[in-house]
Amino acid sequence: MTLQVISVAEIRGLLAQLMEQGRVVAPHKRPGDRQWAFEDLTDPADAVLQYTTTIIPAKKYAFPPKETLLRYELGQAPSVTAVVDSEPLVLFGVHTCDLYGLTALDTAFADHFADANYLEKRAKMRIIGIECVPDEWCFCASMGTATIDSGYELFLTPLPDEEHYIVEVGSDAGDEMLKGIASREATAGEVSYLKTHLNRKITQERHLDSDYTALPLLFTGFAESPVWEKWAEKCYGCGTCNLTCPTCFCWDVLDEMGLALTTGERRREWDGCMLEGFARVATGENFRENRTERLRHRFFRKYAYLFTRYGKPYCCGCGRCVRQCLVKIDPVGVINELIAAHGKGGALIG
Repeated sequence: MTLQVISVAEIRGLLAQLMEQGRVVAPHKRPGDRQWAFEDLTDPADAVLQYTTTIIPAKKYAFPPKETLLRYELGQAPSVTAVVDSEPLVLFGVHTCDLYGLTALDTAFADHFADANYLEKRAKMRIIGIECVPDEWCFCASMGTATIDSGYELFLTPLPDEEHYIVEVGSDAGDEMLKGIASREATAGEVSYLKTHLNRKITQERHLDSDYTALPLLFTGFAESPVWEKWAEKCYGCGTCNLTCPTCFCWDVLDEMGLALTTGERRREWDGCMLEGFARVATGENFRENRTERLRHRFFRKYAYLFTRYGKPYCCGCGRCVRQCLVKIDPVGVINELIAAHGKGGALIG
């Protein structure tokens, strides 16, 4: 399908149409400076079209912060029932970084043992992406996620008048969404603007001093760097970077019994490798006791371990981690410092 152009009024009409069919989630303005969050949409006018980033990424709709996995009853004939809650959902206003984050989680949750809870939610999810408004913390261009050509039904890019958007159709479901919505074919000038816009987006000031594809190899020389200790001294170990990250997917599993001790449920909750208790095991041993070890592990996991396993980085360059960090531990700053200190001839360790 050729590129189409629709007006903001038609976008809100599309949202109203989708809300008649089921649940729709969209970015909303929150109190405070530059704060947005994905929330259930009750009025199409509340959906924010242009924003930098939400506090928590869209992954929470496929991988909720708390989720019941099974319920059980004890007694002479114990029973266990698996719980997989899912429903059709339209995610509106998802940026390319969050789209990348979801595709990264798709890979991880389908690996080895397919995760039914995650995959069923994703199967019922339709996504309308939208172009972002980058700020000084974004570095998606350095991670190869400034543009994306799949993972959405529709993708919207604003034209200079901000009253009209170019629409890219990414699936048959996207084609279906546009039925009944007034649109016109994009002109040659509008298509040219789209290319110019994307070229401008990938020339961000904040960038890595290396091609991201070289990171796994570079990290082999970073294991014993004093750079980790320097940044770890600033870190509070609060785990905010983990919990706001679109590609982090660690969790803990907990059992909660009823007061009568005859029924209970098992649930999973988000966890994070920067939290002190994350690596503590049943004997009380903690194999990453200090913040330096935890910080180093977090970076290695995102830019080396998972990159090597899945062939892509587990960082989308959205900048949420540094934007929310109280002491502004910036992945770009840390990695560039490592490259400067060890990138040329660093010791090969591990």
